[in-house]
Amino acid sequence: MIRVVSTALAALLLALAPAHALTGESDIVAAPYNAISKTFSPAQAINILVGAGTFYDAGYFGQRTTTANVEAGFVWGGHEVFDRTGLSEPSSPALSYSDASATGEYDFHATMVGHVLAGTGLQSDGSLSLVGAGMAPLATLWSGAIATSFDHTDIGSFEISDASFLTPYQAFFTGALGTKPDVINSSWGFDDAAGVAKENRILTALAGANPTVAFVRSAGNGGATAAPGVGYNGIVVGSLGGYSDPQPYLRPSTFSSSAAADFYNPATGQTLSGVRAAVDIAAPGEDLFLAAYLGDSGSLAGTQYVQAPSPTDLYFVNMAGTSFSAPIVAGGVSLLKDVSYVYFPGQDASRDTRVIKSVLQAGAMKTTGWDNGQHLVNDVLTTTQSLDYASGAGRMDLDKSAAIYVGGTTDVPGTGGGTIQPLGWDSGSVALGAHNDYFFNLATPSDEELTVSLNWFVNEDFDAASGLPSSGSFANLDLGVWTVVNGVFTQEIASSQSLYNTSEFLRLSLASGGTYGLRVSFSGVVYDIPGTLQNETYGLAWSLTAVPEPAAWGFAPGLLLVAILWRRRKLVRSHFFR
Repeated sequence: MIRVVSTALAALLLALAPAHALTGESDIVAAPYNAISKTFSPAQAINILVGAGTFYDAGYFGQRTTTANVEAGFVWGGHEVFDRTGLSEPSSPALSYSDASATGEYDFHATMVGHVLAGTGLQSDGSLSLVGAGMAPLATLWSGAIATSFDHTDIGSFEISDASFLTPYQAFFTGALGTKPDVINSSWGFDDAAGVAKENRILTALAGANPTVAFVRSAGNGGATAAPGVGYNGIVVGSLGGYSDPQPYLRPSTFSSSAAADFYNPATGQTLSGVRAAVDIAAPGEDLFLAAYLGDSGSLAGTQYVQAPSPTDLYFVNMAGTSFSAPIVAGGVSLLKDVSYVYFPGQDASRDTRVIKSVLQAGAMKTTGWDNGQHLVNDVLTTTQSLDYASGAGRMDLDKSAAIYVGGTTDVPGTGGGTIQPLGWDSGSVALGAHNDYFFNLATPSDEELTVSLNWFVNEDFDAASGLPSSGSFANLDLGVWTVVNGVFTQEIASSQSLYNTSEFLRLSLASGGTYGLRVSFSGVVYDIPGTLQNETYGLAWSLTAVPEPAAWGFAPGLLLVAILWRRRKLVRSHFFR
């Protein structure tokens, strides 16, 4: 089978302009670093805006993690942002892998995404450049390519086959190449409103069977979320704009997918329209400048934009799309997992996608116009939507997520609830028809904000021999906030009870002081084709008190892998926009 797909870029008008031409929202402009670097200050760094500076200051640069990017073509490692000369780190990308049926060409889009994920930008003095450092600048980068051909008249479009699609994904998810990556990013998509396409279901199955491999993908541009974002068992990312706003990058991009998604029930064969909030979280996706590959391959092959050989020091300016929001979040996942190898060695639960996703969502910042449908029903603040359609839980805030991840309760003993601190996370399991209760260990002052996120997986199977997916089960979990008196849950005050999502989310102000608790309930099943589902594993994360300053979070110093680089403290705070 051949399927026509495309990268998750906003609308393109290719124009190669001289270095001084740094305007035009819809133009792709290539310019050298010295022309771009005069137009911004370090305070505008997207990395820092979303909280990555907390990790950098503590010595975490993704160096213990592996990040894979899978899309049409390969990341071109010849650009200056990928230079790791003299570092005791793998070259970038360290691995490029595809099926023999794929073209295996370098591509401009993959190169930009690779920059966001793991650009290093090493300078001659041992520092990292302003534009060079991606979100996780020392992560090991893998690149997978799936395109069997590129459409050079519609730049960004390409075709795939069953083999070209499956080969890199299966190898990366299952560890067939010797180890598994910590995160896989994909910034491409195709129309599949209800997520019924074979490719979409295969990715849901592979992600569910390999929970320590976080699958991050773009929501897509326009209308409802595109596949594979419309699938389950990963993190789907929307785009934010408003670079020049008083509070930058809190406004959902006009092009970012923001319509409710459809749901297909394999047990009944019915499709319900517009019933799912498919976007999980959002990140900046406009006014970006990224490493330019202009070689004669991939999407740009044979066009007037080719320069052979490709310059190693040019950058595309004013780039936009959920293509780049997704790797910003994937880079954030790499930083969290980098911390996990120091704080939680040997503890796979800390690296479970359900936990990581919950930690990111519970720490997310409320975006402009954020609305998850919460309203009072019999005095209970209730949502059947769970997440905002455009931005999910809100904008990724790694500062707050870091506090949740290491600053409080870290995996409650056992699998069935217990006593918790105001910040924290848990990996639990709940039985069908039962519930797990979590009791905050301190009374809460008035006027505190509580954010809580619950995530679990759809159980989809994949038969590697036949290459076919098959549907299993879909649990219906609910999330509640209760008042607690003398150790007893007495009154529910908030409830997230969406039916077709695998995320439940609440954000509320606790106007009255008191003691509170969280309840995770396994209410029933949306479908259970084998009829065997009795327990469901989940990740839960919460934040009740104000987030402390980073210095108070107890981050231990990371491994100082390159002493000259870190001693000089010249990781100049990097960014992706002009």
